Amino acid sequence: MDTTDQKQEKPDLLKQMSSVVGHELRNPLAIISNSVYYVKTKLAAGGAVLDPKVAKHLGIIEAEVKHSNDVIEEMSLFTRPRDLSPKQVSLNDFVTDLAAYYKLPPTVTLKTIPDPSDPRSAFDTDTISKAVNYVLDNAVQAMFEGGVITIEISHDAKCAHIAVTDTGPGLPDGDGEKVFVPFFTTKPRGIGLGLTITRKFLELHNGAAKAAPVRPHGARITLSLPLIQ
Repeated sequence: MDTTDQKQEKPDLLKQMSSVVGHELRNPLAIISNSVYYVKTKLAAGGAVLDPKVAKHLGIIEAEVKHSNDVIEEMSLFTRPRDLSPKQVSLNDFVTDLAAYYKLPPTVTLKTIPDPSDPRSAFDTDTISKAVNYVLDNAVQAMFEGGVITIEISHDAKCAHIAVTDTGPGLPDGDGEKVFVPFFTTKPRGIGLGLTITRKFLELHNGAAKAAPVRPHGARITLSLPLIQ
């Protein structure tokens, strides 16, 4: 087998492995989740107050199940092809709605700055929503002591832009490309695919994703989509 064949086999093997691992893990995770719900229901039967320590540990189990499902979802999004159903969208409305439903920790403030021209683009809203959410997740996780996230809409002659700026510590080594490398992460948890998937989703729409440091501290990730004139 030559080198070209070996290179072709690696992505196919990764897709197959992701599918098998996802299938084999989702079922036991669903069973664990259902079992936790059953235990909570039984313990609270008759209006009984749940012991705080028991409630805490049940909450830990639920959080770990969610984290595991999130990892499986990232692996799946990274490896599988995606069908797109693009439609014309107002970027101002899209970001306003997304920001309204995004769950923020109490230490983080989210601000939105619309573009007075209300630029429009054609894209699959579910896919680009996931992309923006990954960027927001990354910003929140970077600001472990809290801070401000700003989402600003703008445009130029060819593209509409969604710029997400945080007040965190900035980019590792000031390198805007490093954060898009598959499996690169500076966080204690996570597999480092969120921003890789973000760029993949933007490129599927003939767009782009770029990152740059912000002075005196912070980072800005800009998602660009073809503009409808």
